[in-house]
Amino acid sequence: MFDMKNVGFKISELRKQQNMTQMELADRMGISFQAVSNWERGSSMPDISKLPELAQIFHVTIDEILSEKSGLVESAAKDNLGEYLEDNTVTLKEATDAAPILKPEQINMIFDRVEREMMNSQEMQDVGFGDGLGLMPFLSADTISGLARKVADAGSYKKLFEIAPFVKRNVLEQIARDMEAERKSISDIVPFISDAVIEELAWNRYRAEGLYSLDDIMPFIPQETLQEIAKKE
Repeated sequence: MFDMKNVGFKISELRKQQNMTQMELADRMGISFQAVSNWERGSSMPDISKLPELAQIFHVTIDEILSEKSGLVESAAKDNLGEYLEDNTVTLKEATDAAPILKPEQINMIFDRVEREMMNSQEMQDVGFGDGLGLMPFLSADTISGLARKVADAGSYKKLFEIAPFVKRNVLEQIARDMEAERKSISDIVPFISDAVIEELAWNRYRAEGLYSLDDIMPFIPQETLQEIAKKE
């Protein structure tokens, strides 16, 4: 992961080597003085589109600014990410490390390229999403929901819990219905579905299998539904 404080220190150091004030750097880049100040204090990172301009002003490479070599970030900054992905294999760790400074469109493009490897990797089969989890906050809801559907279709239900907070609720609820139809426990994802669907599933279970079938989802069933079931008992 790129260290914002290290990057900020490097920008400050390079600016001083060019005998520039923060205001002069801000004016030259057409940004606010506060933005430069935030970079140098390590409170934020430069937008990826600004990295080539910074490198040009300081007469250095993008890698020198970031204090870390990343062909992925450099290609994204220079707007030739598609070409880079065609010619190079990107690991989940590399994508996750770069995600905080990439644009959402770029992250989704990278994920589309590595998803097949992630779905087929031994790490996915044995452990879970591993490094891929770090990408979840940066991916679009549609992309994550599509991944959830694929995981469910592959029968890897236990792994759904790891990405459930990022999946669209209507997608997760349909997956829950499918799991119920297959008699698979939904206890791992039930905290992320609506009361209405929990009520629906609870009644279906109760009518088909009785009270004790509700054990794993009991804490999540709406109180009114529990009271109605109690009356029937």
